[in-house]
Amino acid sequence: MGTNRPGTILDSIKRWPRGYRMLLRVAIALLIAAGGNLLISSYIDTPKMAKIRRENHRLEREYAILHEKIAASEQILEDIKHRDHYVYRPLLGVDTIGDPDVLRAYSDYNDEKYAQYQGNDYSHLIEDSWRRLDHLTRSIYYASISLDDTQEMATHKEEFSTVIPAIWPIDRTKLRSVSSLYGMRKHPRYGTWRKHEGVDLAAPTGTPVYATGNAVVREARWRNGYGNLIELNHGFGYKTRYGHLSKMYVREGDSVTRGQVIGEVGNTGVSMGSHLHYEVRFRDNTVNPIHYFNKDMSPEAYVELMEQIEESIVKN
Repeated sequence: MGTNRPGTILDSIKRWPRGYRMLLRVAIALLIAAGGNLLISSYIDTPKMAKIRRENHRLEREYAILHEKIAASEQILEDIKHRDHYVYRPLLGVDTIGDPDVLRAYSDYNDEKYAQYQGNDYSHLIEDSWRRLDHLTRSIYYASISLDDTQEMATHKEEFSTVIPAIWPIDRTKLRSVSSLYGMRKHPRYGTWRKHEGVDLAAPTGTPVYATGNAVVREARWRNGYGNLIELNHGFGYKTRYGHLSKMYVREGDSVTRGQVIGEVGNTGVSMGSHLHYEVRFRDNTVNPIHYFNKDMSPEAYVELMEQIEESIVKN
């Protein structure tokens, strides 16, 4: 008897129609070509890939150079800001800019502005570059406004020296205590925490109150909370307020000089005792009046005041 052996795969293929065999040969050839291309491209760049890689390396180098230039500009700007804030302004005795409009212009853009740069291989480089450039542009704007302001004050330094609030608003020998400091505090009457925008100088009712710099009286009337209030406009962005007065000796529109008596200490308005509420405002933002007292004090007297304030903080 004969033995039936199963046919090989090759024998089966040979029995396929000629068209199928041709399709199989084409499919095998394509698989071999794709595999060879994948193997070659893993180790050897094609001309197109080599060009893309060269372009990517060029972009990376250019972004690195751009970031170095941005960093150098940022350092120069920081040096300018440092000199303005810590050299020029202290020499003139003025505060840094606190104008809300300027500060808003100086703040960074929100994230939505940079959404357009996302979604590609270099999105992090592009986004970071634009963020730093925008921040640098706004910082330059802020610095230019600040320097213009400083230059104006330097140009009019003689006039400025007479108007800046630079003396105590009352006779220090009449001062009982600095009863409340600038900053957050618990309101003595209402019991809620709120910002105290000046300092309270406890003194006997009737103690003379002095204008702390040459100015024009902007307001002299009763105001809720302040009681009898005098507000002086000194120019150059500075204003001062004198609250809880028992008497007022000036009217709106009057010109006053530093050291002139403009009123008397009292207990009017929301007040828990006889004292002067004194504020210094720069560009309509309050600043700590304590920083201006040392312009009319010896170093020893200033140290003594600081010790008194520290004791007051401990007691409160």
